[in-house]
Amino acid sequence: MTKLAVHADRDHATWAASSTARNWNCSGAIALNRRNPAPEVESDAAAWGTACHQLAEKCFRHNRHPDEYIGTVETTKQHKIDVDEEVAETTEMYVDYVRGRVAAYVQEFGEEPVVVHEQPLPLDRLGGPYDAGGTGDTVMYFPRWKLLEIDDLKGGRGVVEAAGSKQLRTYGLGSLLANRGLDVERVMTVIIQPRASYVLPKDIEFIVQPDGSLLSVDGSIYVSKDRKIRSETLHVADLVEWTAELLERMKLAKQADDEFDTMPFAAWWAKWLKPGNCEFCPSEGNCPALKQKALDAAHVWFDDLDKPQISNNPTFDTPEMIAADLDMLDMIQDWINARRAMAHKLAEAGTTIPNYILVPKEKREIWLPGTEDKVHAAAKSAGLPSEKYTNPAKLKTPKQVRKALGKKESLVAGLSETPAGGTNLVRADKTTRQAIPSGVDRFFNDESEKV
Repeated sequence: MTKLAVHADRDHATWAASSTARNWNCSGAIALNRRNPAPEVESDAAAWGTACHQLAEKCFRHNRHPDEYIGTVETTKQHKIDVDEEVAETTEMYVDYVRGRVAAYVQEFGEEPVVVHEQPLPLDRLGGPYDAGGTGDTVMYFPRWKLLEIDDLKGGRGVVEAAGSKQLRTYGLGSLLANRGLDVERVMTVIIQPRASYVLPKDIEFIVQPDGSLLSVDGSIYVSKDRKIRSETLHVADLVEWTAELLERMKLAKQADDEFDTMPFAAWWAKWLKPGNCEFCPSEGNCPALKQKALDAAHVWFDDLDKPQISNNPTFDTPEMIAADLDMLDMIQDWINARRAMAHKLAEAGTTIPNYILVPKEKREIWLPGTEDKVHAAAKSAGLPSEKYTNPAKLKTPKQVRKALGKKESLVAGLSETPAGGTNLVRADKTTRQAIPSGVDRFFNDESEKV
């Protein structure tokens, strides 16, 4: 049996599953956000991810493939997202995974599992201090395996770890509470993240499986061959034990909430705010703790006229100090982006920001809806050849063509490439790409070959 809800209709609890890691790390986050309301603005990235989820819902509902929707538009809360090949490919991996799991179970037992898409997973029964929970993209129950599985599509490029994920464990706990009475021994939480380059954690020992996938020695962590699908499997007893830790963190957040109005603000935020899981936090743009950490990381100090100064101490230019600064730059840039976004929200809401004004975005000119036939007719009447006003059909991506060819994919072997686009400087333990020589080394190597 398959049930469907609507992704865009999701409501967020005060303690949302997606914010569990943040609230766990920063006990004051809920208190600050509750007193720091801001106009709800849907980012481009969030809208893009929502579009993928909505497209998946259509595929499940109508038993269709994501490719069939290329060229259509998904409307989110504040955006219109064109369904292109990247949207379709991201959705495809998630849809194929869910359908594959169902097919494998049917093949083994001749019966279908219970499948629910967009299932609310509240934690009200825990009796915590806040309304808590989330929504499972897909929740599946496999009776013969005594397994409850929660699948989560991630459309972003920032790697999300399945092992120990507090968000996914919150989903797992919520699925147990929302589906009481089922004979469940294990709960498996799965991340499907097509656009991320995943690096295996060094603290987990894996065994290579016959299909190239990886399984941790204790069998709890799975990583697909392409590293795009990752899961953690917990025994119900272990998840229940983790619940006690979750409730303790909720109590700390409630204590921070209660103390907000009884302590000087500077003392309060020094005690309760801890930067580290700030992405997507509504208060990221005006969090005093994050601002201070960003200024400290940039070696910023203020002179007697309260003007910011940046240290030019040459000791900060050693390779070791540069490496330390690079580790902090993402956090600084995130804070800068959040600060700009907050100022934009305030301006949109009517606040005057001195020396700044709102101006319209310049967008690409497009034809008015329903005018395509008139444009064709006008061009033809002017005697224009078709190649002057139309584009030929676009070839699909190499990945899509290989999939369509199936066992005959060798016919296009060697006909595609992933071109190099310069170089990036990244942390060695955060990438699967191989290091290349520096520009200087490449230059001298090239010169030596000419000699």
